[in-house]
Amino acid sequence: MSQPLESVQITEGSTRLFIPTEHSTKGPGKRVGRVFFNGQMAFNRDITLAFFNAIDMKDKSALDGMAATGARGLRVAHECDDPPNMVLNDRDGEAYRYIQANIELNMPISCEARNEDLRALLTHECYDFIDIDPFGTPVPFISASVQGLKRKGVLAITATDTAPLAGTYARKCIRRYMARPLRSGFGHETGLRILLGYLAREAAQFDRGVVPLLCFYADHYFRLYARMPENAAAADQSLTNLGYLYFDQDTGRRWASKDLEKEAYGPIWIGPTCDEELVMKLKVPTTAQQPDRCAKYIDLWKAEVDLPFFYENNEISSLLKLSPPNLDAVITWLSRHGKASKTHFSPTGFKSDLPYEDILRLYPDIN
Repeated sequence: MSQPLESVQITEGSTRLFIPTEHSTKGPGKRVGRVFFNGQMAFNRDITLAFFNAIDMKDKSALDGMAATGARGLRVAHECDDPPNMVLNDRDGEAYRYIQANIELNMPISCEARNEDLRALLTHECYDFIDIDPFGTPVPFISASVQGLKRKGVLAITATDTAPLAGTYARKCIRRYMARPLRSGFGHETGLRILLGYLAREAAQFDRGVVPLLCFYADHYFRLYARMPENAAAADQSLTNLGYLYFDQDTGRRWASKDLEKEAYGPIWIGPTCDEELVMKLKVPTTAQQPDRCAKYIDLWKAEVDLPFFYENNEISSLLKLSPPNLDAVITWLSRHGKASKTHFSPTGFKSDLPYEDILRLYPDIN
């Protein structure tokens, strides 16, 4: 297989890749070229390696369903400790040629190239792991992906339509996800929980549950990894984690409830967004393209209080008419009275299991 026309060769991690000469280097934005590649998503792909190294996927099947150049799946096959049997699929013929060329470039690896519509492919094949990373919303592909998983399979989803999910385009969020978003200082956490809630409702239709393993926000996208057990009891259990967000604009108080009232936002996922045991196994891949950033996020996830919702240091300080204290001092002080941590959602945010009233009461004494 020769090098695709109008392409360049790069190395990401330890994997060599042919990518289009014109490609995206950041997002969100307009799609550049017919075969999509975004250099900024190297971190996302690094975390995929960390995830695969933390679970047992040896001799199991994995599908990169919308692979484009095949970068993510190729890195898994080439760089993971015990890689799965990887299938790289894209319905675009030019993308398929990139995948074939990139597999050949990195031989020997356990990879197969496919050129099918993802939804058609999943009508006749099932996988232990399915990854969908579309340009924009994943909604059109979620139902087929849920049905295409084996009984205890894992589904990974990237969603780059963060603006609707975080409340900037509320009507679009309602149309796509059947949930009312909230534009706020903690909108990205709300958006992630709307996406998880939508997945749980879609999965329940097929008697499948949702067990979040690692779900996060970074740059311009949301990323979910969730195990999807196939039985009615698991589906019913997942639905107990659905609820609604309430927010008092005047006081800054926010809370989750299973009760639906007039001013509710959602439905959203109000349960855990990560599996603590898995997160504690995460390590920076030895071949990571962005090792420092990986280390930073993994440390944040390991320490983060996994409850809705986070607060902004400046938000609380402004409400109390105080100068913002040092964030480390905030965490230290609140941790003396309950659980508190920084959050990956915002460099100036924090989470705590303390009642909101207690946070306000304790804040003036932080020094």
